[in-house]
Amino acid sequence: MAQKFSTIDEYVGSLAPDSGAAVQRVRDLAHEELPGLGETIAYNMPTFERDGRPVLHVGGWKTHLAIYPEPSAPAEDAGLVLDLAPYASGKGTLRFPLSRPLDEQLLRRTLRALGAAAATG
Repeated sequence: MAQKFSTIDEYVGSLAPDSGAAVQRVRDLAHEELPGLGETIAYNMPTFERDGRPVLHVGGWKTHLAIYPEPSAPAEDAGLVLDLAPYASGKGTLRFPLSRPLDEQLLRRTLRALGAAAATG
């Protein structure tokens, strides 16, 4: 049976070092870009929310970092959608390979777009 997590710290601590560092970096960026964002565990993974509504979920995997945005894509920014295309993996999933450095500027843009969508949604 899979381990059940009650905190994001528990989740990060259970991961391999590179995966845990990637999840922690997204966590840090989320709080930098979206002050006041809440944290919880949903679907047994870190979830960041505003006003009780999820903005994104983050998963650390063996070979990649996964981001599951809510809504599934910030479609208002066509340039952002185009820039995220290489990372799109199925409906509502972004996969960033751990074999490459995280594109922090792209992640920041994504977080800002998700925050804006959450504020209007």
